[in-house]
Amino acid sequence: MGTLLPSRLLIRAVISIASLSGAAFYFTRQRFNQKCPRIPLSALPESSACRNLLDTNETLDRQAWGLLNSRLLASWPGSNNASTHWIPSFTAVHVEIPVVSLAGSSADGDRDLLPLVKNLVAAFLDARAAGPESWILDREVPALSFSPGHHLFGTTPEPGAFLLGTWSSISGEGLEPPALPSDAPRPVASFPSNRGFLDAGEHEAAGLVLYWRAVERSVQAANRGMGRIGLPWRVMEGGFQELIVERVSEGTLRVTYVSVEASRIADPRGERSFGRLPWLLYEMHVMYAQHLLLGAVGKLGAIQ
Repeated sequence: MGTLLPSRLLIRAVISIASLSGAAFYFTRQRFNQKCPRIPLSALPESSACRNLLDTNETLDRQAWGLLNSRLLASWPGSNNASTHWIPSFTAVHVEIPVVSLAGSSADGDRDLLPLVKNLVAAFLDARAAGPESWILDREVPALSFSPGHHLFGTTPEPGAFLLGTWSSISGEGLEPPALPSDAPRPVASFPSNRGFLDAGEHEAAGLVLYWRAVERSVQAANRGMGRIGLPWRVMEGGFQELIVERVSEGTLRVTYVSVEASRIADPRGERSFGRLPWLLYEMHVMYAQHLLLGAVGKLGAIQ
């Protein structure tokens, strides 16, 4: 009887903590979704580079987080054109802000939105740098530049994030991924140009794409360990992120943050694997994306 009572108290404590944690997660998720709604792939502008990535690659008959059907991705140009990766998760979140908060005194000037994208990216990186991730990962990050291959955050060559390129439907400037400098770390998968889609968009829009890489040896070790004990989950090798600015009206802009993640099809044992993160970790990943975008527009004084 003496040992039974503490056991019952422990079980009640665990149930109470789990219930409170679940409630906190639910209400936090709802609050983020109201302030920074999620949107499907089809809601992105047709000129979006990440939408073009998914629309032009082979559909895979497997569901990904955020997508009804995943896509296959080829290796980066210069290595192998076979499909070596797949997309286990997709996220797109957006918020509308006043033009003046992003454009400042130039709100009535040039209609090209690319300078506004660069302002957004600078605020986005500042918001990220204020969090714990930068204290752990960032090493010798140089001053911000918008040249392809530039080191944006993290550690070079990995784990780090680097600029892939920019695009604008107004100026006609398309994203040309193969133009990376020879000494820049390579993305984990191929990425097509969106030049042919710039005239198809119905809105004035511009964007910037970055790519990130995880530590390959750590990813392989984690995936090997999960596979050994029979867990269906896998860790991503890297991916792409896009920040988009669209003109909704003369006084309003829509800013969108897109994340596309890539995992290798063959696991460290050489077997085909389509594992992905658990749903809860994916949801936490989405909430972090919403937190970063809200932090960026908050730094611009754009949250109404």
